[in-house]
Amino acid sequence: MARENIGPEQMLNNLRNETRQNRELNNEIILRELNDKKERLQRIEMILQEPMMTQSELERLTSDVKTLQRTCTTLEEKIRQNAPADDKLTIYKSQANAVMKKKE
Repeated sequence: MARENIGPEQMLNNLRNETRQNRELNNEIILRELNDKKERLQRIEMILQEPMMTQSELERLTSDVKTLQRTCTTLEEKIRQNAPADDKLTIYKSQANAVMKKKE
């Protein structure tokens, strides 16, 4: 194999090159992680600078959520009630398609 014919100086150069590449890769990874942490810190600081939510605001938002949930439930119920009518139309549509095929 080629590795058996490599001399000590070439091995040392190879190790130095590999060490340099690993160091560069490590520095890139650390720099990327550092930038990610800085961005996260900035987002957290922005959130902390926002005014605190009061209990009344929280109660109002909770009430809004409940109202929207009730509205969704009502609309889902209307959809379920209208679904059987669609099933009846499906029967007629299939019969109409069968008649069209016979005419062709």
